[in-house]
Amino acid sequence: MTARSIVVAGGASGIGLAVARQALAEGWRTIVVDRQDPLEDINALGARFVRCDLLEAEAARVTLEGLARDEGRLDALVVSAGGAMNGHFALRDAEVLVEEFSTDTHTVLRAVRYLLPALQAGARDHGVSDVVVIGSIAGSTAFEEAVVYGAAAAARHALGEQLRVELREDRVRARTIATGYVETPLTARRSIPAVTDHIALAPLTAQDVAAVVHHSLNAPQDVNVHDMVLVPTYQGWA
Repeated sequence: MTARSIVVAGGASGIGLAVARQALAEGWRTIVVDRQDPLEDINALGARFVRCDLLEAEAARVTLEGLARDEGRLDALVVSAGGAMNGHFALRDAEVLVEEFSTDTHTVLRAVRYLLPALQAGARDHGVSDVVVIGSIAGSTAFEEAVVYGAAAAARHALGEQLRVELREDRVRARTIATGYVETPLTARRSIPAVTDHIALAPLTAQDVAAVVHHSLNAPQDVNVHDMVLVPTYQGWA
């Protein structure tokens, strides 16, 4: 039997890399798409690395459509790509803010749209396929110095929910997983004081999030666990 196939957009580090590593451990054919080099040699682990900047429209289209043709089967897409930073809104350059908002939203739109035909085919041939968008509780809870990050997180959540409704008849299960503070290389750079001051003693790990992602991927085919919020046990608010 052909192994299930997963694309992890933004899989070079952090949550995406943890999702890719667990996919490999579970026997998935694993493709990592990112604009930066992975933090470890994932090719040696058995994954395929495809370099692509999802903010470059034509490059994203050519790369992702070609990837779908090459692989022949696609069962899941996990979008972890993004990177909006934080800071006092009034002190930051407007065009930088626009670019960061685009980074956290266009990556989802392009990855899902260009790989959707392959996901629909996978669902027809194998019963179901999945789209998982990694988001943040900042999309529903306001924090200081997180205007763009929070707005983009809200957009990612809305994209996941709208996709869930629109794609359900194709048996493509879409969901967003909104996380609390996760200790990754990226969050170390965009620390939100209101978050880290409260839960720095016990943050989530990238492996924690990956475990929940794969739990949702392995759910029975007639079940879609969606609109998920994932926070550390220590965290009493979301």
